Amino acid sequence: MAANSGVYILSGCVIDNGARQNLKILSDQIKYKFWERTDIVFHSREIGRKEGDFAILKDNAIRKSFEKNLFRILNFGGYRMFFVLVDLVEAKKQNWKEEKIYQETTRIMVENFILSLLASGNCRGRIVVESATSKKDFYFHDSANYFLSGGIPKLGANYEDIQKVLTELSFVTKKNHDIEEQIADLLAYGARLKFEKSKSKDSYIKNIIGVVNTKLFTISPGTGAKKTKFYSKIDGFKILP
Repeated sequence: MAANSGVYILSGCVIDNGARQNLKILSDQIKYKFWERTDIVFHSREIGRKEGDFAILKDNAIRKSFEKNLFRILNFGGYRMFFVLVDLVEAKKQNWKEEKIYQETTRIMVENFILSLLASGNCRGRIVVESATSKKDFYFHDSANYFLSGGIPKLGANYEDIQKVLTELSFVTKKNHDIEEQIADLLAYGARLKFEKSKSKDSYIKNIIGVVNTKLFTISPGTGAKKTKFYSKIDGFKILP
């Protein structure tokens, strides 16, 4: 999640267990290559500012090598992204308060994930949230309960259907070193740049926007009617209000 340059962003990474493990192995290899340890957390702000563990990026040769390796991870298959963005200038015009922003973004994000599970058939999944504040975390509980108890009637999915596919909602911190949380953070920066329609020629900026465009959730050509029923309701890059 990020609130920068007039936009609030909620970023979600959808990944299966097998791909998650492969990405974790890749990321640990890269972390060990540059720091000789694996407890490094890829964080967009620190990378951009070249501070903390990422102060080594002030060396241009190291920076280029690191970026090449980082994009190996980000371009890896097996995951897709959802972004829900709030244009804070427009939200202010419509008198959206902080609570409204949190409620709308989390409701859409949770619904997107549930729709992806429903479309997949027998797939089951869990939502893992990087804990922020008690207020923000509350809206994830509230959104999950909303669908678990009420279903999605407009698509013919009742609460029992939701309970079959959504198995868990849990919260973690950055200290968990979960790779999907790190990817969500890195690509939230790319989503902001996409929102701002950045024309920068900087290689990192161009590449991160490219990954966002490649990894956005979309419907594949030839998708069957049953899956399309759910997938068509997902907007991988939703801008509010």
